[in-house]
Parts: sequence; C-alpha cells; structure tokens
Amino acid sequence: MFFYQTSLTSAGYKFSIPYLNPLIRPLLVVLLSVVASFSFSKTPGLVVYPGYESEYYLSVLLRHTLSYSPDIDYEVRALGADIPKDRNFELLANNDGLDVVFAGSNLEREQKYRAVRFPLFKGLYGWRIPLVRGTNVALFADIHTLEQFKKLKPGQFHTWSDSLVLESNGITVVKGSDVEGLFGMLSKGRFDYFPRSILELDYDYDQHKHFNIAIDPYIIMHYPSAFYFYVSKENTVLAQQLLQGLEMAHKDGSMDALFMRYYGEQVNAVKSAKRRLISLDNPLLPKETPLERKDLWIDLL
Repeated sequence: MFFYQTSLTSAGYKFSIPYLNPLIRPLLVVLLSVVASFSFSKTPGLVVYPGYESEYYLSVLLRHTLSYSPDIDYEVRALGADIPKDRNFELLANNDGLDVVFAGSNLEREQKYRAVRFPLFKGLYGWRIPLVRGTNVALFADIHTLEQFKKLKPGQFHTWSDSLVLESNGITVVKGSDVEGLFGMLSKGRFDYFPRSILELDYDYDQHKHFNIAIDPYIIMHYPSAFYFYVSKENTVLAQQLLQGLEMAHKDGSMDALFMRYYGEQVNAVKSAKRRLISLDNPLLPKETPLERKDLWIDLL
C-alpha cells in the first residue's frame, strides 16, 4: 500500500499523519480530537504553583486558603520543576502551566501581574539582622543613628530589589554576582555586613559559619516589605478566591496559628533580644500596600 505524509487540524492543533485509506481517516480525526482534549485542556479547579511538592509554609497556606472556597473544589499541585522566578512569571502571564507565583512586592511586578494584597509573611522579609565578620562582632555596638549607619557598606546580590531599597536610603551597596560568594566576600572584608531577613538568618549562619562570620547582637533593620500570591492579570476569579480565603483564615485565627507553627521560634527569639532599630524607607512598595491594617503585620520590637 502506498503511504505519504499529510496533515489535519483537530482541536486547534495541526498533526502530520500517514495517509492510509479514506475509510480510516475519519477514525483518526476522532482519535486525535480525544487525545488533544486530554493533552491541552486544563483540569477545572486545578491550581499549579512553582517548585516541588512539599510541606513548605507557602504551599500549605495556599491549600488552606483555597479550602475556604464554597463553589470550587480546588486541587493544588506543584509544577514539579525548579525554574528562575522571572521564568515563573512568564509562564503565569501566558497561562502556560502556572496559576500562582509567590513573590515580594514592588512597583514593576504589581503593574505586570495581579497581586493578592494580603502579606503572607506579615512583613518579616523587611526585618533584617546583619551578619558580620567574627573578628568584628562589635561593629554596631556604638551605632545609634541612621547617619552613623549609612557610613557602613552592606553586601548584596546584584539583582536583589533590597539593593535598591538600601541605595534609596543613601547607603552604598557592594554587589556580588554569586550569592554564595557574598559570604566569602564578607569574611575577607570586601564589605562591612550582610543583612539577612530573620527567615534566612539562622540557616545562612549555620551553613556558612566556617567563614568565621557572626550574627550581630546589637541592631535590627526594618523597612516595609510585602510578600504576596500573584496570579495573571486576567485571572480575577482565582484572585478573589485567594483574597477571600486569606481574610477568612485571618479572621478565624488559623493563618496566625500556621504562621507561628513555622516561624514562631524565630519571631520569639528576635523579640526577646531587644535590639536597637534602624528604620529605613521603601520607595519600591506600591501605595496600595495595606500598611494601615496593623493586624496584618508583625512588630518585632
């Protein structure tokens, strides 16, 4: 029998198929339509987030938040791949396999994507404690004013938005192109301190203490910072469901309980240390940030 390649379109997709016989062709059209419907349609109620399946706070909170939805039985899954954050947002914007992204707030990001403006970490990423050289633990012992603080140079990764926050406050930032390399740069005196959020501080110290670094005991830095769920601009239904679920979890106390289960130890440790506050502004934060709702934020002083 003579074979040759031809093509047909089914469910909006073009397929190349061998031509066998006029009687078989209609059956192939039906078969390919079924395959296309399974391969390219999205499961109703499926919500995919970046990374891998885990019991990480944000993935647990996402599932808990969507459990409040009265009309949709949501299924929450991880993407199953670890890809850069910029690529996550591209997939989100194109409705290409991601429905929710977890990320910090800034002006550019909130213009491009739909932020669910409910701070998931209660502003903890804006509370920062410096790592210093082990031979210079007293670096901040006599620092009491912002003007004194500005004379010291922090180290930061070159793409972090925190660098812009520090620079906008008149602080000279030393930037590196490798996050791990920043710990070595600190130990060699390339800059004076490396500010880390209290969510990162203990882990970073434990993993890099062989560089002879130390946790500063004197000060805590703070600037307003928000971390949100993001969805695509068009996905208003999911955004509404997420905001509604977060408000309900906040009202019944379950979000606070979940937050403290994951981060209560760090929060209580910082509160008991009684450090001096260095307060900074954050001009990157949109004016729509709900800073006036004091119940959504945590105060570590």
